[in-house]
Amino acid sequence: MKQQQKTNSLANNSSSRTRKLANVFSEGVIRELEISVNSQCNLNCIGCGFNVPNQLPPYSKLGIDEHIEALLNLKRCGVKINKIIIAGGEATLFKDLYTTVRKIKDIGVSREVELVTNGLYPKGLPPQLLSILDSIVISDYIKTNTFESAWTEFLQGHNFKGNIDFRRKDAWDDLLSEVYNSREETEHHWQTCFYRKFDVSLERSRIFSCSRIAKKGLDDQGLLVNEKTSLKQVINYLSDKNPKDACYSCATINRESSIKVAVQSSGNLERIADRSIQYLKENNNK
Repeated sequence: MKQQQKTNSLANNSSSRTRKLANVFSEGVIRELEISVNSQCNLNCIGCGFNVPNQLPPYSKLGIDEHIEALLNLKRCGVKINKIIIAGGEATLFKDLYTTVRKIKDIGVSREVELVTNGLYPKGLPPQLLSILDSIVISDYIKTNTFESAWTEFLQGHNFKGNIDFRRKDAWDDLLSEVYNSREETEHHWQTCFYRKFDVSLERSRIFSCSRIAKKGLDDQGLLVNEKTSLKQVINYLSDKNPKDACYSCATINRESSIKVAVQSSGNLERIADRSIQYLKENNNK
């Protein structure tokens, strides 16, 4: 297991974060593509950017194979991806997670596959899944050495060979509110938008410039991916100099990140964490 340097705790839209050009492609390769495998979560966080518990399904009645078909079409037209991010909801609750990751790896459209989890349902990370993941990001809402150590020892015990990163944010961005942004400030923000660079999303057979647009169900602002999709269409969509319509109402523009992290509307976060730590200690294979 490789311990990465801890991710910067600054909120994604923090004014203290250095603004960098939102270049989606690095040497012709999409930096990251986020895929939600479900819309269910084991937490009820106030201000959840994924709109849990009202998150839209990330695919149609066809189910998860809709994602697989879209990825096959992206590969067919020549798209290359550095890293596919598996998210939710809470991805570890998805019963077919191993099979899905296996299918994604077999397609060969991305160099790496990374799982993002809150770390509070370790039972959803069986050994066979750990053996094929390239990296794991734990969105750490517990922020204790006990929780981090339990996870580290669990992964070491299962001989996890990938990268592990504990992400502890100071605040969340408001991804749900609708506000008014002027054309000038929206176009300026678009050039350095964190989400445009690192949050390209695939949902309902469409590529979206960010998960906010996808989670709001604004499918008309995404790019439909099918057997007729060309590489030029994908590049033009993601490299468009003009903001999407949804950007003009995005609350992250010129506004500080202000949502407290993982405040629960119901349920006991500490109790859930205690159960998770107990499972990790009892199943660390040491």
